Amino acid sequence: MLAFRLTGLPDSRLPLYLYCIGTHEQKVQLRPEGFPVHQLFLSRSAGGELKIPGKGSWSVGAGQLWVMEPGIANEFYPHSRTNGELGYIGIGGDSAGSVLQSAGLLHTGPRDLSDFEQFWSRTTGLWHALDDGKLGVWNTSPIIYQLILDMARSVTTLNETDLSGVESLSLTPDYRESDPGSEAFTRALALMHAHYQDDLLLKHVAEAVGYSVQHLNRLFHQRHGVTGHQYMQRLRLQKASDWLDEHPRASVREAAETVGMEVNYFIRIFKREFGETPGKGIKQRNQLKGENIDTDAAPTL
Repeated sequence: MLAFRLTGLPDSRLPLYLYCIGTHEQKVQLRPEGFPVHQLFLSRSAGGELKIPGKGSWSVGAGQLWVMEPGIANEFYPHSRTNGELGYIGIGGDSAGSVLQSAGLLHTGPRDLSDFEQFWSRTTGLWHALDDGKLGVWNTSPIIYQLILDMARSVTTLNETDLSGVESLSLTPDYRESDPGSEAFTRALALMHAHYQDDLLLKHVAEAVGYSVQHLNRLFHQRHGVTGHQYMQRLRLQKASDWLDEHPRASVREAAETVGMEVNYFIRIFKREFGETPGKGIKQRNQLKGENIDTDAAPTL
């Protein structure tokens, strides 16, 4: 699998640019707030169910493509937790939406993509070129434009069936910094807060804002007393804890999946951070909720 890969800070003159790219094992994905930019998804060898609240749900199969517009809540549930890969390409820029619309790709639901392996190979090749430093954000713009055009020629609309109805550590980015490097550091924080659910590596955050990993870690130590990795880890744990407070009947696995973590690792570091396992916290919440219900239902004497 290829880690979540951000590109560098785009030039404002670029009407279309690559924002992120990567692949991962097909897993549950819950994005109640959507994603910051347009995303192209490639389902390689297994499938699942795509749900868009208020619009419907669709079965996703191998060799298919679908596109998500920015800010649209969506959920994906794989048929298997162990098989299949999902590729994703994030596309930003003022012209991203109009280009995708003109190409006929802004279509709700999945489509078959002919010659799928060729597009998968181009996606992974682009990731490696970025990771090896062979491409910059300016170079990726025409590559992404060509990729969109080629996909438009290769997609075929499915006969879709609508299945509608189916804290010492501050975890808030500080935008008040005034030193010369604050803008880049603020962008690093914003990227981490936007992508805590993704397999985001600190080195890719650093590259995206023009820092080395060592310098970014120094800034984290100076401003938050932790490394960048520790900051991201605590951010994910806090998000998971908040989610459990809002969903007291949820399972530990669901909580781990909401922040993109493997469940056993999640349990281990959750206990280390909060002094108890997430399962114990769920039990206590449910007991407290039951007591509150009993109290509310008790007759007044």
